[in-house]
Amino acid sequence: MSNTQENFSTNNHQYDHTIDREVEVELASPWNRISAYIINNLLLTLVALIGCIPAFIFVKFFLQSESVDTIVISSIIWISISLLVFAIFQFRQMSKTGQSFGKRLMGIKVIGIDGQNPGFVGTVLLREGVFNIIDKIISVILVFIFVHLFNFPEIAAEFLFYLLPFICLIMLFRKSTNQRTLQDYLARTIVIKAEK
Repeated sequence: MSNTQENFSTNNHQYDHTIDREVEVELASPWNRISAYIINNLLLTLVALIGCIPAFIFVKFFLQSESVDTIVISSIIWISISLLVFAIFQFRQMSKTGQSFGKRLMGIKVIGIDGQNPGFVGTVLLREGVFNIIDKIISVILVFIFVHLFNFPEIAAEFLFYLLPFICLIMLFRKSTNQRTLQDYLARTIVIKAEK
């Protein structure tokens, strides 16, 4: 449940009436959220693999080259194009509906804590982009500290790259915080079951 505030406007006069109303929502189960995450990552991998097909065709039939450099560069270009198209589709869907492909399949969606659609800024920019940048920066700093200052073996420090995702996984099961994860707090969002 979340509280919202409403502003009413009538005949060009604005009356600011703050109405606390509770919006009844059903939280998405942790398992649905985990499943949506797995589906999105499997789909991302599939799109990257599909991007290899035009790369192979382009190199084999149009360039008629067997140079490893040509194959690698062509593969990188075609995979990047396919991933860019996939990202644009996912970002558009997340901005409009609060649902990625995985979330749509699992019947869940992201909303703001005010009950509204957080749009591009909330669902894509903050929740996905900024959070992933913060995650990578913290991970690199932690690995650097543990490897160079505390002389941890690099292999042992690799687990630090998964520290924030692991914290988010634990947070998914905390009912007292409405199962909000770090990215939910950053973007002021919550994940709920979508209406059918």
